[in-house]
Amino acid sequence: MAINREEINVLMRMNIYHSKEDIITDAIRALLESKPSLKVEIAVGLYKYGEVSLWKAADIAGMTLEEFKEILSNRGIRIETGGSREESKKRISKAVGD
Repeated sequence: MAINREEINVLMRMNIYHSKEDIITDAIRALLESKPSLKVEIAVGLYKYGEVSLWKAADIAGMTLEEFKEILSNRGIRIETGGSREESKKRISKAVGD
């Protein structure tokens, strides 16, 4: 079942949603509630592509750090550890949104 523009527009005209972004946000939330395993996939992808820290990815997945590390290990994804002081500062800055 595909949702079309008319359905989206009517939801906004009826003031059920104020924007397309609100509709998408609600749809994603509902999707993740109905398929919780997708949270793990999102977390793995975000971590793999360097978008979030290991801790943040585990939190997104709803797992402990050790559980998430096991998922990464099983998928052959390298866990970033250590690095130079400058690299650590960059990771911390990125994690806190600076």
